Amino acid sequence: MQPVATSTSAANLLGTVTTLVQDTQVDVTRLIYMLYQDVEQQINRADLKAQLTLSTSAVLMAMIVNMGPGLDLRGWAHMLHFEYAVLALYAVFIVCMSFAFGRGIAAAFPRAVKKAPDTNRHPNLYFSGQIAKIPGDEYADLFCRQSNDGVKRSVLGQVHSKCIVLEAKLHNVRKGMTYLLLALGIWIVARLILLVGHGFD
Repeated sequence: MQPVATSTSAANLLGTVTTLVQDTQVDVTRLIYMLYQDVEQQINRADLKAQLTLSTSAVLMAMIVNMGPGLDLRGWAHMLHFEYAVLALYAVFIVCMSFAFGRGIAAAFPRAVKKAPDTNRHPNLYFSGQIAKIPGDEYADLFCRQSNDGVKRSVLGQVHSKCIVLEAKLHNVRKGMTYLLLALGIWIVARLILLVGHGFD
């Protein structure tokens, strides 16, 4: 009996291997779970990038403050032309750093994110804000009375909302990193102008 079972198992395996992908049934529940987990992981990575942007900005500002401006700001009338240019670059640098900080904070706390349209949302029993407003027994009853279609719609609605938050975070992270790199470049140019200017002074 064992050889027969083995050959039958091999035949089933062969049939599975030769089955077309378009004819294969899809486990929708597993796909929704994988999508949900993927969005969660991307949100965590976006939060990490936002924290790196903020910490890098803070470290850069501390280093620059310790180095000093390299200008004698007490004698405005006696400043040279290149020193005025450096002062203008410092002003642009401060603006860029402010935007970098602002974008980093906005990425960490995207409170101004627009909600999903009503056509894409479904009464959701998986959102913590809604769960907290419902008594425990009532929430358990509502959850157990859901249909399979209702569960899928609720989870997909939550995935959609999380994707909106994720895109807002990534947008702010990209902008914050751009402003941070721009500020660093401006600072380097300003220091080079000071170095060359004082070298030929």
